[in-house]
Amino acid sequence: MNRRTAIVALAATFTLMSRQRTVLAQALDVIRVSSPPTEGETNLFYAIKNDLFRRVGIDAQLISSFSGSASTAAVISGTYEMARTSTLALFLAHLRDIPITIVAPDTVYTSGRAVALLQVATDSPIRNAEELNGKIVGVASLNDQYALAVRAWVDARGGDWKSLKFVEAPLAAMEPVITSHRVDAGILQTPVLDTSLAAGTTRTLGDVLGAIAPRFMYGAYVARQDWAAQHGDVLRRFNRVLGEATVYVNGHPNETAAFVAELTKVDVSDVAKLRRALISTQVTTQLVQPAIDAAAKYGTIAHVFPAREVIWGA
Repeated sequence: MNRRTAIVALAATFTLMSRQRTVLAQALDVIRVSSPPTEGETNLFYAIKNDLFRRVGIDAQLISSFSGSASTAAVISGTYEMARTSTLALFLAHLRDIPITIVAPDTVYTSGRAVALLQVATDSPIRNAEELNGKIVGVASLNDQYALAVRAWVDARGGDWKSLKFVEAPLAAMEPVITSHRVDAGILQTPVLDTSLAAGTTRTLGDVLGAIAPRFMYGAYVARQDWAAQHGDVLRRFNRVLGEATVYVNGHPNETAAFVAELTKVDVSDVAKLRRALISTQVTTQLVQPAIDAAAKYGTIAHVFPAREVIWGA
């Protein structure tokens, strides 16, 4: 083979390889996941960064949003295929006959593994639930999962949950709202929670999520029911990869610290000090029902319904 023939053959090979890559890229099933950037999505981020989804024919894309509610709205409108949001947002949508469903598991609360706590200023005189009666509590949204949890916690400890007054403030900016006494208590979430505890600027009043149940799922991946019905095979592949990534991330906090740092903008040297969210590898009615029951009891949703109604394939 002369030099000219070899060059032509090599060029043809590169052209074929390029075409194969193009065909492969075109064959990928695209799933755009809208989510606010938090430590809890480390498993998804890890899987995307390591091309784990692409190995099963999925082009998973992480689209940053301001809140889970905004992400849910984007899915309902058809802008994106999937949202990572609170289960409470899903319950509210379900009772309004908005057809969205849980298609993959996310964060679970487990006693002793809280990543968000009810905090007061260090010099606050408030020491128990009863002393919160009639007081102002800071939450990210007036009817979010933390407002629900505070009501349940106060009620379980002898306080008057109906007397509480809630005000909204971004969780990332909640610490100065608490320390300046603009609220009497407020929810802090990692990494702000960890920084505040280390600095001694706030004091923990309670692990309020535990008042809902010792273990329950409060975050989930949701999609429109019509999209889920048409993409069952894609969802099974997505869940398989996400589950594998979840097992690794849950069990390897040090090895995944760099991913957390990139997501939360916390220096990687400080990630080891953070409380890490626990992610579920499955969706069950037992994990979802406690939050439904609590939301109905404290008036966040109109009434109780079976958890299977909001779980894809249940």
